[in-house]
Amino acid sequence: MEGPRVNHLLDTATWANSVTMPEVLPARVRTILGRAHQVKGLSSVSLLECALQHRRGRLEFRGNLRDFFAAGLARDIELVEVTPDIAVATNDLPPEFPGDPFDRTIAATARVLNLTLITADPVLRDARFCRVEYYPFRPSRVKG
Repeated sequence: MEGPRVNHLLDTATWANSVTMPEVLPARVRTILGRAHQVKGLSSVSLLECALQHRRGRLEFRGNLRDFFAAGLARDIELVEVTPDIAVATNDLPPEFPGDPFDRTIAATARVLNLTLITADPVLRDARFCRVEYYPFRPSRVKG
């Protein structure tokens, strides 16, 4: 990763929610995301995960998928590509870690690049495989 130092990696849901309904994120997470001078990382597999979620009707937004990606990547987000070291690290996860390839790749990316993963997923938090900034997901934060 070139350019400004990346300290945080966004889980797919955190990133998607920051684009579609940022009000569901707690204030401390919005503060981290709002620091425009700090670039945040996003694993490139999150794009594929969002495309699949959208096709399955589990991720809704105005416009098309290309518009969603443009809006979500136009800010201080840097795509982090999967490297051989990251791919190898997906096999180093604890045996009880779920087999979801997206979660495995995202956790491995955070570990290999020494980033703090921002996630609402207690499975990623409890795996203790990488540093995690955990927050409980509460749709009730949405007013109205």
